[in-house]
Amino acid sequence: MSYLRAKISGVTDAEFQTLIGELYHCVDWRRDDSTLPTLWLVLNAISAQDPKALTPAHCLPGTILLTKVGKLPPGVIYDLCREAADLKRTHIESFAAKTVLSLLKLLAPKPDRPKKLGCNHLRHDSETRTILRRRANGDL
Repeated sequence: MSYLRAKISGVTDAEFQTLIGELYHCVDWRRDDSTLPTLWLVLNAISAQDPKALTPAHCLPGTILLTKVGKLPPGVIYDLCREAADLKRTHIESFAAKTVLSLLKLLAPKPDRPKKLGCNHLRHDSETRTILRRRANGDL
């Protein structure tokens, strides 16, 4: 079962539901499973609104998100971490020393960086500003 794409309300495991609650707590959202029905959409929404919200400073101490992947017992959360590692095309043991939060952060999309304008575009903008300034002054 793909826990990233499964409906949150469809997974009855208590640890998984606690994990979702902790993610909502990181961004101070009210939990409503009908708004964001899957974990994948929750991660995308969090990274779109506030990418820096997924940090250990925003999590409560002693939570599932701050547990090391190597110390997880077999269960839904471990399967979720294995699925995340498979998506990154690495083995789960390479994330044994990392937290569940850091593994989930790898799945969240990063915002696009703005591109620097090229030489031709800068020249065009300069000429356009000059033309508009001359027209405003009546210099035609």
